[in-house]
Amino acid sequence: MKNIYLFALIIMTLTVNGQNHFIGIKGGVSLTNFKTTGFLNDENYRTCLATGLTYDYTFKKYFSTGLDIIYSQRGINQSISLRDEEGNNMGKAKAKIGYYYNYITFPLKLGINYGNKIYCFGNIGLIPAILVDAKFIIPTINFNGNTFPKMIDNITKKVNGFDIGGFIEIGGGYKFYDRLLLYSSFLFHHSFTSITNQQYFTEIKIWHYGMTLSLGLKYTLTKG
Repeated sequence: MKNIYLFALIIMTLTVNGQNHFIGIKGGVSLTNFKTTGFLNDENYRTCLATGLTYDYTFKKYFSTGLDIIYSQRGINQSISLRDEEGNNMGKAKAKIGYYYNYITFPLKLGINYGNKIYCFGNIGLIPAILVDAKFIIPTINFNGNTFPKMIDNITKKVNGFDIGGFIEIGGGYKFYDRLLLYSSFLFHHSFTSITNQQYFTEIKIWHYGMTLSLGLKYTLTKG
């Protein structure tokens, strides 16, 4: 919450030279996965949410920089084969378990923009991320008349609470009503830091990566 107040304060102090400043909202769908040194590589992607606030400052006509505050879900769904009480594989019986991690991220970006009414852009940058919560989930399983209840293990305190990665983003948009800009973008991110430690998957490293397709709306602040 303190970070949101700080973001709002920064925006308020920039309205003096508002013609190059843009605030907005964005939301989209992400597909996320793991890159690891162990057994969790290339599992089923998690389809999840990424949404939040954006700020951009343009300078020298074509260039921009900015900071966003985004709620970002990450993780994977892993398919496992079910086994009986003696450890025997139960044939085609499978279940999808989930490793789910939710963050508040702060993408720091540097970009290039081209166009006026209709425009395109590209950004590169860093994504510091603070963990909100993390869970390991086994869903309810029904098999051969038996029901195995859903299990949720809160692993928030085990996982590293801070993550940082890099990203690239491309997109385009349309300016209307003089100060409103509607845009869409595609973003790819990859973590530089592992979420593992001495309490969590001690012997391997796990890095987040994923893709996000977003739709956003920006407003040009009052011109000075």
